[in-house]
Amino acid sequence: MKKRVLLLLVCILLTFGSFDAVANPIRKLTEEEALITSFESTGAEVLESTISCWTKLNDKFLTTKQIEAEMAKIVKRINPDKATAVKNLESSDQLNKIVFYGSKGNKAYNIAIESAKQGAGGETYIVADASMDKSYRDLAAERQNIANAIQVDEDSINFSSCIIGTYKGKLEERDAEKKSRIALQSINARKVEGIENEELKSISAFSSSVGGYIMSNQARVNVQLAIRYSSYDDKTYIWIGTPLIPMGY
Repeated sequence: MKKRVLLLLVCILLTFGSFDAVANPIRKLTEEEALITSFESTGAEVLESTISCWTKLNDKFLTTKQIEAEMAKIVKRINPDKATAVKNLESSDQLNKIVFYGSKGNKAYNIAIESAKQGAGGETYIVADASMDKSYRDLAAERQNIANAIQVDEDSINFSSCIIGTYKGKLEERDAEKKSRIALQSINARKVEGIENEELKSISAFSSSVGGYIMSNQARVNVQLAIRYSSYDDKTYIWIGTPLIPMGY
C-alpha cells in the first residue's frame, strides 16, 4: 500500500512538472544575450563590441550611380554625424564598389556595397560593420538598426557579433582555462573543437540555449572564444563571438 501511495505521489509530481514545462518553456537566448551573459561571467574589462553582417542585395550588375543611390538610403537611415562621413568609390568594367565610413557617438560604421559583373548579369552584396567603443549594451539594438537600414528580409542577413575585453598583464594558464570554462558554462556551451598553445587559446563551441548555429566539420557551432596575451601593451585579450569571431585575433 505504501509503495502504491509513493508511486502515486511521484506520478503527480511528474505530471505537474510536465504541465509547468509546457506552460513555461525554456526560452532560448538571442546571440547578443548569450554574448553579454558569457562576457560578464569572465570579469574582463570591455574594450569594444561589434556587429558584422553581409547579405545579397540583388542579382544585377549595378552602375556606380545605382550603388551610390543604395548607399545614400542606408546612410540616411543610420544617420551618422555628417562631419565624420567618408566615401570611397571604385569602378571598372567588372566591379563597382562604394565604401562608407562614419561615426555617431561611441559607434563607428563601415559599410560597403559591391556589385560584380557575371556574364550577362551580376551580383550585388552589402557588407556592414558597427563597433561600439567601451560598451556592449546596445548590441541587440544596433543589430536591429543595421537590419532596418539595409531593408532586406532579416532572415537573409548573415550576422556575427563579438565582444572584446582585456585583463591587465598576462593571465596564468590556469586562470585562462578557468575564464574560458566559466564563459562557456554560463551559457551551457560545450567545446566542439579548438586550438590551444602558449600564445593562443581558441575554442569553438555549441550551446543549445542559443538560437542559431553554423556547421563546422560536420558539427554545430554557435559560440567562439579566444584568449591571447599582447606583450605590446601588457594585456591579455579575450574575444567572445557568435556564431564565430568576425575578425582576426
